[in-house]
Amino acid sequence: MKRRKIVLVAGVFPPGVGGMQNYYYNLSKHTKHDMTVIAPEYPDFAEFDEGQPYRIVRGPFMRGERADVTSWGRLFRQVKRTLRREEPDVTVYGYVLIGFIGLLFRVFGGRRYIISAHGMDMLMFRRYIGLNQIVKLILRKADGVLVNSEFTRRLVEDYGVEAGRIGIVHPGVESLFEPKTVDEELRRQHGLEGKYVLLSVGRLVTRKGHDRVIEAMPGIVRHIPNAVYVIVGDGPERERLEELAKTVGVAGRVRFVGGVSGTERLNDYYNLANQFIMVSRQLEKGDAEGFGIVYLEAASARVPVIAGRSGGASEAVLDGVTGLLVEPESLMAITDAVVRLASDTPLRERLVREGYKRAKLQFQHDVLAEVFDQYAGRICAAPAAAIYKRAGKSTVERMRP
Repeated sequence: MKRRKIVLVAGVFPPGVGGMQNYYYNLSKHTKHDMTVIAPEYPDFAEFDEGQPYRIVRGPFMRGERADVTSWGRLFRQVKRTLRREEPDVTVYGYVLIGFIGLLFRVFGGRRYIISAHGMDMLMFRRYIGLNQIVKLILRKADGVLVNSEFTRRLVEDYGVEAGRIGIVHPGVESLFEPKTVDEELRRQHGLEGKYVLLSVGRLVTRKGHDRVIEAMPGIVRHIPNAVYVIVGDGPERERLEELAKTVGVAGRVRFVGGVSGTERLNDYYNLANQFIMVSRQLEKGDAEGFGIVYLEAASARVPVIAGRSGGASEAVLDGVTGLLVEPESLMAITDAVVRLASDTPLRERLVREGYKRAKLQFQHDVLAEVFDQYAGRICAAPAAAIYKRAGKSTVERMRP
């Protein structure tokens, strides 16, 4: 495989915390291509950047964890400087609207570009006719679109992107997620001695379904009297979820841990759990789970998994094979799945065994980076003129004054 020069314009990146941050970090770390990353500034980013095996260019391109539209001029200029200096074979844009910069450089400079899509970004603009048309243009004129799941691929195809230009690279699992001896001090810290622990790991936002598990807890406790629900993560829904636990009468059964930093510490929490549960659902406003790598992290620690039948979760969890899928709005379905896993030992052991094997064989970062490398190489080798094989005036003709 020919080694290519790639520039990644990452909307988010470590030391920021989150699934997309890890996704881009591990692609950059494990690719065999020559990678340069343009990333936003975070506190302590200089310490993180030191010693990374790829180049990182930082700038004030974000506000919190959202793309800062007011700073896109600075991002545009930085991309322009980087493209001139690096002369890459292709540029990957890690957020669909940032890809408008790629469209401009494609039209007026002939630069190849790939859009990286994650699911929610394919849904959130559909209510806005103007933005939706811009998204469609960005996607259809890209040389390629990289997606994280079959779910996201279908959303991209809905925009009219040919299947041959779409590549699927799932998120990967850190090899450090493994079964280990329970940390007794951590168990005591959260008062979990003698408890049957249900665990969720994820940002506290509505789509993750923490509220539905809390609402199901009274029914779960009737069948599993020592059940406790441990929630790792933080976010805007925390206060509402704490109030909900009080309203439902299970405040003493729910532990809000907050954010946990570091793979090893997170692995300690997985190993406290008897079951992992996150019943994500798709919201009307266009919020959906694009994939859900936490399901595979739990599987790597040999914890049985329950997921919501929504978005890309059905690819992270194979129903009845590596875990159970439930209707995320049904409290009865959630309760029944938890009780079933607790009581059916042969089923639980089979799901754990198959889930662990799949996570370790198919979702390691080096395996997935090889898929990315092949895809990026194919896009770079394809005839550049192929994206203009459509009827009507070319993009250049339409955009010129």
